[in-house]
Amino acid sequence: MAITTVNQIYNPISGVFGSGNIMVYAGSTAASGSQTVTTFTWTVPAGVDAVRVRLWGGGGYDGGAGGGFAIKSIYGLSGTTSVLVSIGFGGNASTTTGGTSSFGSFVSATGGATTSGAVGTGVGGDINTSGGSGGTGGSGGGGVGSIFGDGASYGTSTVNSSLPTFGGAGAGQGNYGTLSSGSGFIGGGAAMQTNSTAPLIQTPLSNPNSGLEKFSIDFIGTGGGGYVSVNGRNGGGGGYSAGVSGGIPGGGGGENLGLGAPGLVIVEW
Repeated sequence: MAITTVNQIYNPISGVFGSGNIMVYAGSTAASGSQTVTTFTWTVPAGVDAVRVRLWGGGGYDGGAGGGFAIKSIYGLSGTTSVLVSIGFGGNASTTTGGTSSFGSFVSATGGATTSGAVGTGVGGDINTSGGSGGTGGSGGGGVGSIFGDGASYGTSTVNSSLPTFGGAGAGQGNYGTLSSGSGFIGGGAAMQTNSTAPLIQTPLSNPNSGLEKFSIDFIGTGGGGYVSVNGRNGGGGGYSAGVSGGIPGGGGGENLGLGAPGLVIVEW
């Protein structure tokens, strides 16, 4: 799916590039079956010599790792008429590793793998960051990378952590009571606690959908991971439970058959 938005999308850190024109290319994840990367052709507008591109790879399946991130300013496009844009899918049971997003041969971001596999990473960007790791044995998915840093990995957060510890998106909450879902930059994950007497019941210490909700080019991929049975938000990893998905873009799916979130490509000129 391609979405065109012209002029001044909320873009507070990196500022407006060129004339402020923006094209957003969003990927998808199939519920089942084999998948292929979605491609579009971006036609270089007349008189445009430079673009800035942001890319997120797809998240992995079933305790999957988060996708990578890259941002690159590209100059000297005079004489180039079009560029092939690829948008990575999120991992599913048949195609477990998230797909790679790319802008021609200029820059790319790979997808995260499933169940403790390799994280996605940015390639060829001015800034390249990696997703966080997912895991097995009652784990959540890893968070996607962002302009601010790598995504959080499962099991690296602590309950009641008051400050974000990762620049990218938070990891999903696992199936163990003393862990919290990872924090994203500004938007925290959903911390959990377990009561001390039987029956042991997990309750959230913070909003399970925490993380930045306003659409922003700079803040995409900085949301919180989902807790148990809750999807990730804004690039966060999915929490542990059957079919819990990572947050778009590029969050890893929660362990127990969670789908990875698809990638995203944003072009500015």
